Amino acid sequence: MPRRKPASATAPAGPRAFPVYLQLGLGGGSKRALVQALERDGCYVGPCAQDMIAQSSFAVAESTLKLARVQLRSFGLTEWVGWNDVLKAAAKAGAEKLSAEAAARLRLALPEQQPGDHFWILMDPIVGADGEPYVFYLACHDDGERRLLGRYVSPSRRFFPHREIVFAQRS
Repeated sequence: MPRRKPASATAPAGPRAFPVYLQLGLGGGSKRALVQALERDGCYVGPCAQDMIAQSSFAVAESTLKLARVQLRSFGLTEWVGWNDVLKAAAKAGAEKLSAEAAARLRLALPEQQPGDHFWILMDPIVGADGEPYVFYLACHDDGERRLLGRYVSPSRRFFPHREIVFAQRS
C-alpha cells in the first residue's frame, strides 16, 4: 500500500486583497493618555496588556491603517499551528503586522463589539515582565464588558483555523 503524504499546515497562498474591516488612525497622544481613554471608555485593560503598554517597545506614532479581519484559514492554514506559523502564513498572504498601539486604538474604535466576539492581533510578540512573549487579544465578554488583553504565545500554544485575526492591509 502506498504511503500517504502528510497533510501540510499551510496551503499555497500568495498576496491577496482582503475586505477592509476598519480604517484606523494612530498617534495623537501619549501611552498614558491612551490608557486613560480606554478606562474612561469602560474598557477593562488586563494586567498583561498593561504591562505590554508600559514596555519601551510600545511606541506611539501617527498614521492611518486599513485593517482586515479574517479567520486563519483565509491564510491557507488547515490545522492548528503555532504563532510563528501564523506569522509566516499571514506574510505569505500579504498581511502586515500591526503595531502594539494599533491594538489599543482598535479597542477604542470598537464600541459596538458584540458580546462573545473576540479576535487576535497580528503583531510581533512583546516580551512581558515574566520574560514570556505576549500579543494583544480583543474580546467582548458575554456580559458586554470590552477587554484589551495580553495573551501568551509560546511555541506550544496552538491556533485553530477558525480563530479570527486582525491585521493591516498592504498599501
